[in-house]
Amino acid sequence: MHVMLAWFAEIPLPEAARAARAARFAASVETLVPLSWRRHDFGGDDWGVTVLHPADPGGYRWPTVATEGSVTAVSLGIPVGLDVAAGATALAGRLLAGEDVHRDVVPPFGLLALDTDRFALQQDWLGMGRVFTGEADGVTAWCTRPTALAAFLHGQARPDLDGWTSYAVCGHFGGDLSPVAGTRLLRPGERATGHRRPGGGWRLSRERRYAVDDVVHTGYAAQGGPVDEQLDRAADALARAADSLHGIYADEIVLGLSGGKDSRLIAAALVAADRTPRFLTNEDTRAEGEVARQLVQLLRDKRGFDPEHRLRLAGAPAKVLDTGLRERAVLLRDHYDHQFPSTYLTRPAAKPTYAESVRPATFTGAAGELAVGYWYPPADADPAPTPEEAGMARLLAGVPRSAAAPAALAAERARITAVLDHARGTGLRDRHLLDYLYLVERMRRWATSAYTTGMVTPFLSPGFVASTFALTATQKRERALHTGLIARLMPEWAEVPFVSVSTGPSTATRVWEGDGVAAVADLLDTAHGPVTGLVRRPAVEQALRRAALGGRPDPRILQQFTALAVASEALEPGTTRPATSATYARVTAPPRPRSGALAGLRWIRRTPLGDRLWVTVRQRVRG
Repeated sequence: MHVMLAWFAEIPLPEAARAARAARFAASVETLVPLSWRRHDFGGDDWGVTVLHPADPGGYRWPTVATEGSVTAVSLGIPVGLDVAAGATALAGRLLAGEDVHRDVVPPFGLLALDTDRFALQQDWLGMGRVFTGEADGVTAWCTRPTALAAFLHGQARPDLDGWTSYAVCGHFGGDLSPVAGTRLLRPGERATGHRRPGGGWRLSRERRYAVDDVVHTGYAAQGGPVDEQLDRAADALARAADSLHGIYADEIVLGLSGGKDSRLIAAALVAADRTPRFLTNEDTRAEGEVARQLVQLLRDKRGFDPEHRLRLAGAPAKVLDTGLRERAVLLRDHYDHQFPSTYLTRPAAKPTYAESVRPATFTGAAGELAVGYWYPPADADPAPTPEEAGMARLLAGVPRSAAAPAALAAERARITAVLDHARGTGLRDRHLLDYLYLVERMRRWATSAYTTGMVTPFLSPGFVASTFALTATQKRERALHTGLIARLMPEWAEVPFVSVSTGPSTATRVWEGDGVAAVADLLDTAHGPVTGLVRRPAVEQALRRAALGGRPDPRILQQFTALAVASEALEPGTTRPATSATYARVTAPPRPRSGALAGLRWIRRTPLGDRLWVTVRQRVRG
């Protein structure tokens, strides 16, 4: 984790104005940043750069800030996949010279290069790096935290309702949207450059360089080619990522090994490359732990390796419920600046401050879905939905449709349609439109590896992504890439069945457990800003009452409303009302007793004939 703020002004600013902006930025991050972190400050009266990062790098060997001569490099993430042998400042020099140094990087990664009177800031090709930008009063700024950026530019953070509409309906902020008004995420491949004028002040420009469409069409152009060629390309991409990371980290890679296909493929690639990792398995779903144990045992029996394998319950109630739901929501909001999925409310609480040291390197299997048609409708669906229909169904699933405000649904439909129209305009067709949507929406904004230095997503290697778009829809449904590579790299694992999302129940915490019912009821009483109106309040109360009476409501409704409510408290403080406990009293009230004559007849409604009889009896009783 790191915090970066960079700003450049059209004209020099008075000292008082610079000091006021700096104070607002410092106040916005002071409770998060440990005192032990290192701080770097660069600048003058018309520009400034502040970088905060852990002083203890752990096993991490790449500098967040490096200076050599007049060139300074600020790395925002890990340069996995890049040629870094010459060092950070050499990479920055290449960026300043106009090279597309980000072409081979595994997102997320951003690079800021400074040299006397010029700079360049590069976003990765997917636009996954968390660098937000905004402008005010002749000052343009970039920051890794949108609320800190808004505080620096505007003095306060206000909600961006377009962004929150996307979060409420899709479960994440879509495209370049931000939780905070007046800010946006850097676009895929976006580059900002600046040159200082002789008399002071900066001339800035922006452009799109090598980006996601280029990666996708590199693969799509190879449609119909031999599958072995795509297997070779994918295997090479995974091996390059592993080799690159080992050059940057001094300690072993940790891999989350589940019973599924994605982590198994990464594990096979690492073992084949003689980079056997330490394994970690979340066994909240029992089958995950059972299959992971079997895979590790085969590795011991067949290969003679004895890797470390740790198993845990990531969402065990005993770990989660030590902290109340509202406090977990606030900690998640503050730690990740509103951007983490609300599903993490059922995980142990986030820390109130950032970590003192850089975390060990971990590989995650996210993005493997691109190789298996994860969002494709069933092959035998009749009628078969169009890519537009299937894409809408997948993305508009943050809450049930009936729980979303109609205007929010309509706005997101329009936004997603525009994304699909763009993809079609670049030449993509059929089911590949769904893969594109998954990549640029779900992976770019929902994947949690964007927030933590050390978490690597090897399936986002450009070569691997390209290879997935070279496969046909049928090859993806048959898991040709996964099964082909696992059989090639670790044939011992080829016959072990994959665990799917439908394999067995989970013991993970439910959002309504512990004080969940009381916490959400209290938020229904107190949080009344426009952000909370994106989810229908009657639907929230209905779900809450079902939970209070021992039922199992759709958890998405309660999770999403909780996230929206604590966001409203922070960004719309004037809309918060005093607590009354009225909602809690309603949802926990015992069910009203049914009248004896009618209650005794309700069993009749269990058949179609009985339902008609029931209506007749009810009419006569009431008459």
